[in-house]
Amino acid sequence: MENFYTAYTRVVQSTTFYFVKKYMTFPEYKDTPAVLESYGMHTDFERACQIAQIKDKETRNNLLKDLQNNTNSARIIHMNMTKGRTAEQ
Repeated sequence: MENFYTAYTRVVQSTTFYFVKKYMTFPEYKDTPAVLESYGMHTDFERACQIAQIKDKETRNNLLKDLQNNTNSARIIHMNMTKGRTAEQ
């Protein structure tokens, strides 16, 4: 069993939220998907890690570095809504 972690940010109503996820994997079994073990969301990165039960300081620092290097983290792309077209038009 091994763990891996993901982190990303998202702006919700002009406030940046940190999303941190801890996954459990089983490399000894082929084609087994990762299992979400814990999940944290907060406006403070350290608090999000606490909620996700990520206690290792080095892991937290690595996640924060990855976040700072990844500027496209969970970017929301707004799409214009158009009326649907039918075959008759």
